[in-house]
Amino acid sequence: MPATPTEKPRVENRVRDVQRRWATPVPRVTGYADLNAHLLRQYLAERERTCGDNALSVGARFEHDRAAALTIPARAFDPCVIQPGLADKYQTVRFDRNSYSVPRRWAFRTVSVKGYIDRVDVVGEGTTVATHLRSYASGQKVLDPLHFLGTLEKKPAALDHAPVYRDWQLPATFAELRLALDARLGSRAGARHYIRVLQLLASHPVERLEAVVAGCLSRGELDATIIIAATRQITCDNAMSLSDNAMSLALAAVTVRPTGLAQFDRLLPRCSTQGDADVRRDDPAVTQEQSEATEVADDAHRVGEVGP
Repeated sequence: MPATPTEKPRVENRVRDVQRRWATPVPRVTGYADLNAHLLRQYLAERERTCGDNALSVGARFEHDRAAALTIPARAFDPCVIQPGLADKYQTVRFDRNSYSVPRRWAFRTVSVKGYIDRVDVVGEGTTVATHLRSYASGQKVLDPLHFLGTLEKKPAALDHAPVYRDWQLPATFAELRLALDARLGSRAGARHYIRVLQLLASHPVERLEAVVAGCLSRGELDATIIIAATRQITCDNAMSLSDNAMSLALAAVTVRPTGLAQFDRLLPRCSTQGDADVRRDDPAVTQEQSEATEVADDAHRVGEVGP
């Protein structure tokens, strides 16, 4: 419920009072975690304080009020500002005077932009499709190089001239690969091979690809096709090991019932001797088979009687 005109100055005074006692002088922190720790210490100290003529502390009065309040919702509050957005042809969406990139498939489509205090999430069809650190400047473009890998093959010159790739911080192994490819294949062919390797980052973590590239450099296998095959082979090996572990766990949970040894008598061949016949006659399984065979014969006889 919005504050009434008489309550609004009172609320503002309380905010200024908290700011004066908690943030004067301005606390020196190294990040949000340090700031949250400082605020928590101030909050715990505030619980022990008494206000005016009240005999109870702030913490005791809060517990009294909380007992009479509604229960906390099961779903936590999402501390963000949500607004609709339309991704343009440059694969960016606007939020708070800045532009944030999205994957190629979301260009020209409507999305939802969620602005948190430290990050910006872009949501499409109920799924987070892009996440960026929030910028509090104005007119900046916050771009993720992975969002433009699909178009890099058509514009290889952007690899050296576009800021999104020129300023891309990758492990030193990738720079070594680029130099080796240029020395072996030439600048144009080397750049195209290097682009094909970079496109693997769209579906593989940088640590995995870095290990594959380092191995290929040590063996002198300077070819994008070989690097791609080695990366996919590692992925398949990891998937097989995971499936083997899952199968082992599943087999460990299976309980096999003990088999009745009398069932093996059904596997014995039929004999014409009277003794064996007597034994099989007493077997319930044989008796049931004979009754089923008799019923089938009777059905066949009745069908023959009805037929022409």
